[in-house]
Amino acid sequence: MLKLLLVMALSALAAPTDRVIVVFKDGVGALEQKTLLKAQGLEIVDEIPALRAVLVQAQPGQLHATLDALAKHPKVLMTGEDVHRNWLENFEIMSPAAVIKQAGPLQLTGRAPAPRFTDEAPWGVKRVNAPAAWDRTQGAGVKVAVIDTGIDKDHPDLKVAGGHNALDKNQPWDDDHSHGTHVAGSIAAALNSAHVVGVAPKAELYAVKVLSKDGSGNLFAIMGGIMWTAQNGIQVANMSLGAPQEMALLKYALQMAAAQGVLFVAAAGNDGKAVNWPAAYDETIAVSALCPPGVTNTKLCTDTTERISAFSSRGPEVDLIAPGVNIPSTVPLEVDASGVKAYSGTSMAAPHVAGLAALAIAAGKKDARAALMAAAEKLPNMTASEQGAGLVNAAKLR
Repeated sequence: MLKLLLVMALSALAAPTDRVIVVFKDGVGALEQKTLLKAQGLEIVDEIPALRAVLVQAQPGQLHATLDALAKHPKVLMTGEDVHRNWLENFEIMSPAAVIKQAGPLQLTGRAPAPRFTDEAPWGVKRVNAPAAWDRTQGAGVKVAVIDTGIDKDHPDLKVAGGHNALDKNQPWDDDHSHGTHVAGSIAAALNSAHVVGVAPKAELYAVKVLSKDGSGNLFAIMGGIMWTAQNGIQVANMSLGAPQEMALLKYALQMAAAQGVLFVAAAGNDGKAVNWPAAYDETIAVSALCPPGVTNTKLCTDTTERISAFSSRGPEVDLIAPGVNIPSTVPLEVDASGVKAYSGTSMAAPHVAGLAALAIAAGKKDARAALMAAAEKLPNMTASEQGAGLVNAAKLR
């Protein structure tokens, strides 16, 4: 265990890569890009044509000089280091002491769910009142991407429509961690009278693998994964990952994809401090984590009332709050033979909102973000920096 913790701690640090991301201005074609870079003694390692972004390897010891030279070029829009880090550092799943099957009121206001819809629903799915919307909408036809460690394609409760490995296009997008599979289950685990069910059980899941088996990855791969969603008709993308440092290149990728209609939902972070990035950007819906009543583990919740979790990041960037403590969801069978395990974190809160967005879109809401905000209800004993607009009541999305 000590060895594992040491490896995780080391991998969490942002490591130098000597690789530079270059984004060219509009109108600079591929041939001109190569010519410009060749004049600098650089060759293209990878590229994202939709962003006019290329990845180059700097010469040993020349990282900062390369960045400076390219940043000054009149044909270059922006540059930055291809940061390599553990993007789950403040989003890492935490194993709770117990699973809470049912907690909090089943219904907030308005229409009550049909009893046949509630048996397999975890407490978080019930707390956002998702079953109350299922006779009208279960998210059918809505494409939801999980930008994460991948999704277990063999899990019996998950139907994955497709995916993309942004780390290595020649490798599968399957999950070799468990984080992405857990996120996917909270979004769209099937309503099949087995195990658990997601908020939008008929939404179409897409795995966008940007993180390796230890949760690490490069900024360029995440940018590529973001743009893949825009180019493949994804309507909602969940990002339960991030970093405590702002990155202009990440914001740029989000802006470009959001302009093409992708709605991004992001976990606020688990450091109990300021909202991390990308959640802090306006292009995402930032989600903090809600504690159910009755939890006595002080590392998770400060008292036994329903409130923001002790670990959840918070600040003016928070848009919504969602269940994020003791959340049972799908995991690869090699992680747990039952295929289900309970985790806590804002990583678990965000997919509840991604699922709610799928319900809103399937119900015909043209502006899903506005629909979510309108369906949110303020919770007592919490500030706006802790809960944003509040907790979404799915009954209002019908």
